[in-house]
Amino acid sequence: MPAITNKQQLLTQAQNALKKRFPLPALEPESPRPLLEELLFAICREGSTTADAEAAYGRLKKTFVDWNEIRVSTVQEVADALRPLPQAGPRAGWIIGVLHAVFELNYSYDLGDMEKKGLKQAAKQVSRYFNDSELKKLNLKQAAKQIGRFKQVNDFAVAWVVQRSLGGHAIPLDGPTIRVLQRLGVVEEVDLDDLESVRGGIEHMIPKVRGPEFTELVSIHAKELCTEKDPLCPKCPLLSDCPTGQELTAKKSDKDKPDGKPKKSR
Repeated sequence: MPAITNKQQLLTQAQNALKKRFPLPALEPESPRPLLEELLFAICREGSTTADAEAAYGRLKKTFVDWNEIRVSTVQEVADALRPLPQAGPRAGWIIGVLHAVFELNYSYDLGDMEKKGLKQAAKQVSRYFNDSELKKLNLKQAAKQIGRFKQVNDFAVAWVVQRSLGGHAIPLDGPTIRVLQRLGVVEEVDLDDLESVRGGIEHMIPKVRGPEFTELVSIHAKELCTEKDPLCPKCPLLSDCPTGQELTAKKSDKDKPDGKPKKSR
């Protein structure tokens, strides 16, 4: 494993190389989404790209009249609107579950205007929805944890909302992002039940200002080149810095080489 400084350099070089290779989507929606909508969008975004998630999210809003109709719909009906997004069924269940949880808290579909307030005020706003008197002096990290108390919301969704709506520094980690980081040798084994600690290490290496761009580029790279099966290593702009890519390329090269032995005559 390279030292932290080298990992920082590696991630900086990787981000710069990917930026030259892939066109970036708009990092901000045309109009800012309310916090609840950003949370629901994060469920669509995990394991996909922003372009694919935007398309699925758009179909969802076009198919149903409002959030209440989605809440009372079946998982199958919501999943049909999300397809062809992968894991449409589970995502549909999570979206319906979040809407139920929010509605039961305050009988509306609004998590407040936390993104328009300072972080301290945002944390106080969170406390309204959990009726917890001990949440008076929350910081951003604690506020994020309270959002994460929805059982349908995982670490990726919390980090996404912190990065995109609450103005904090967070790097959302999903399966494709972790795959790229592991192949680059930035992280090793990852405990999916403790993504927060892994994410903390990555956030120390990527400046806040570069976070959204990094998130987008790695997701596109994971879909286009660094695929789970049969990654396109020879076409990868990160090949010179990727030990996994170099190993896979060498193995394929050796496999394609003739053995040099004369064929036996029959």
